[in-house]
Amino acid sequence: MVIKRTPPRYPRRGPSCLLFLFVIFGIGVTLFVIQNADEVRDVIIPTVTPEPTRSATEFALLAEISQRDGGTEEAIGYYRQALRLDATKPEIYIRYIELLVDYGCPSMEVGAAGETINCIEEALARSEEAIVLAPDNPRVWTAVAAAYLANGYRLLDAGDPNGANLEYAQAVTAAERAIGLNPTDPTALSTAYAYAAGGLVAQRKPELYQDAQIQAETAITLDPNNALARYFMGQVFTMQAFYSAAREQFQLGLQSNPNFADLYIEMAYNSFANSRIPEAIIWFKDALKVDPNNAAAYDGLAYMYLQLGDDVQAEENAQKSVQLNPNVARAHGRLGEAYMRNNKFDLAIEEFTKATTLYGAPTETNARFFYLLADAYIRAGLQNCPQAIPLLQAVTEKNQFYGELAQQYLLDCRRAVLEGSQ
Repeated sequence: MVIKRTPPRYPRRGPSCLLFLFVIFGIGVTLFVIQNADEVRDVIIPTVTPEPTRSATEFALLAEISQRDGGTEEAIGYYRQALRLDATKPEIYIRYIELLVDYGCPSMEVGAAGETINCIEEALARSEEAIVLAPDNPRVWTAVAAAYLANGYRLLDAGDPNGANLEYAQAVTAAERAIGLNPTDPTALSTAYAYAAGGLVAQRKPELYQDAQIQAETAITLDPNNALARYFMGQVFTMQAFYSAAREQFQLGLQSNPNFADLYIEMAYNSFANSRIPEAIIWFKDALKVDPNNAAAYDGLAYMYLQLGDDVQAEENAQKSVQLNPNVARAHGRLGEAYMRNNKFDLAIEEFTKATTLYGAPTETNARFFYLLADAYIRAGLQNCPQAIPLLQAVTEKNQFYGELAQQYLLDCRRAVLEGSQ
């Protein structure tokens, strides 16, 4: 038997040929990249493309969705972005103005920069642009009428009845322009007639009430389910002291639109006119269920609690009212009165001062708050007579009832001055 022994292979010495090939390839690639850096960068690094931007229509759609979901402030921001991108679409203007009027914010921050706007002032500014853009669009004029009417309410709250009446007259003119353009939609035409009625009745001039009633009746004939028309018809009846007829209109309006907070507020004051204060409180609370940030409803509650002598509740609700809308003279007066009832004279002076500053000068209707400011000064101490005397003198010229009360305080102040000089 022959055994073949194969001699063992000797181990390799040094690097393999394959490694040499890889090294040579790497050096070649490196030299190529160095010599052709720009071309290689373009191939390897993708071209940067700008992020896609939304169109004005998309922002308007987002606004509509946000509004439907209760995000009103977000919706306002989206509409502003839509108009920045494309200010040629009347429909966006119409919806934006209507939303601003409905929300009525006294002050709101919008956008990343925190820009502050007043909803009604913003609505008026956009109304001017919409008129230039689409002067023959009846729905534009209807939205403009709503903006003028809302601005009238704002000026009246701030103590400027003359300025308010000018805005109400503008609202009537805009509504009549919408009517003249004859919207084909009966509901749109009904709303235009409703705003004409609102602008007339808001001026509180008896000679305009009949015309306001005719406009409101026309609006209801065109669309019996128009809650806005029912609202203004109720106001016409209220101004003429037909409280039962007014109440019926407000109730019909609520049947058509149970989310219309102003109808609940009108029902509350209607109950108050009939001396049903607890019922009025319930209506005001119903308004707050629909609109939790309704400053007018809190102001109404404060007034009702003052009537009942519940000064703690009056103070709490008045504070909420002025926090939500610090531009209402009447609300500051209510809060001042609540502070007075709770012997917080310094705080009362502060609130009455805000109210009288907004009013500017006493009139027959607002003289009460000027008297109460003087009253607060004197209750805090007769040393405050120098501040109280000019107020008391002004009140005597404007309101007989408070003027008689003011005369007694004037005597007290004169007596205090005489005693101090002895």
